[in-house]
Amino acid sequence: MKREDLDRVAGSLHGPMKTFVREARVRTAILVNQSGQVLAHHGFTRGFEVGNVAALAAATHASAHALAELTGAGRWMHLHHAGRENQLFLAPFTADGNELILVAIFDQESTLGLVQLFFDRLVQAVHEIPELRTRLPRGEAEGFEKELEAGLERILSEWEDG
Repeated sequence: MKREDLDRVAGSLHGPMKTFVREARVRTAILVNQSGQVLAHHGFTRGFEVGNVAALAAATHASAHALAELTGAGRWMHLHHAGRENQLFLAPFTADGNELILVAIFDQESTLGLVQLFFDRLVQAVHEIPELRTRLPRGEAEGFEKELEAGLERILSEWEDG
């Protein structure tokens, strides 16, 4: 996606993302496209790199989509992981032909049910954004693969070093 498109869309997504974080009581919400580009984020991002989370979310989305097709399970709805202190909610949705993925990180201040409820409201709010009514241009698939591989290599090397 071009820089001017990202800026335009990010500005439009600020309000709905801020509302989602407040009402769902999540610590962080990141909205990415299927290429792993960060469209918007709100909340505390200390302790992790937003770009790394975006790349991993896009890779997870691609893997879950492929598994669903392979097994005939249909479109995947969301992934949820409950850790000791934090929980992760990853959910795809389509807004006027644009495949988007929400990553929400939350703790004991919220619940999966609350996050799901306000995720549905976020999706409705995003559908009402005029800037998303026209399909956003996607980057070249080859370029995306190279960026994703480089990002994953960087993440894995940081993890091995740490």
